[in-house]
Amino acid sequence: MNYFVFKITAEEAGFIESYPRGSPTEWKFAEGISLAKDFPMGGEVSFSDNYPDDRNLYDFQPNLMNGHLASGRARKLIESLGVTNAEWLPVVVKDHKGNIVGPDYAFLNLIGGEDAIDLERSVYKKDHLEEDQIGRIKKLALKPDSISPQAKMFRCTLQRRLILIREDVHAAFVEAGLTGFKVYNAEGWNGLEL
Repeated sequence: MNYFVFKITAEEAGFIESYPRGSPTEWKFAEGISLAKDFPMGGEVSFSDNYPDDRNLYDFQPNLMNGHLASGRARKLIESLGVTNAEWLPVVVKDHKGNIVGPDYAFLNLIGGEDAIDLERSVYKKDHLEEDQIGRIKKLALKPDSISPQAKMFRCTLQRRLILIREDVHAAFVEAGLTGFKVYNAEGWNGLEL
């Protein structure tokens, strides 16, 4: 089974700069813990005034927080693929003028993680704030035998901000024509986004 590094990126996207007012502290969104009980009902996010000409809406919407903001179309597909560790935090997306342009979006919060990174074969630097986390990857090596066969889209326990997807999930995203993301072969990935 092959795995891909999953990154949200898109051209001239309406860029989101913050989670909805009343959201949990930003760092909690990268922890792989449930946030549903603390997430504001009826939350709203808006395109940044700092990028007034960027207005495109994608299935995965770029944002400053490195959150995984997904359209209703992406959510339905992910749910249909049996991704069981997905928690959805619903929001509406507004444009620069306050008009609703994305009524059925949600932040995808992946719960838990997989011990997917082979520390002996990977080249990396430890995080200087969180000693149990990898700060920067220079060459990623996986240990596939440690990844649950049910894990289809997941965080890596040693770098919780790193999201991997299985090749069948990637194929389904491509077949459905989902927009706003890019993938890299996980094995040998150099930590860069090109």
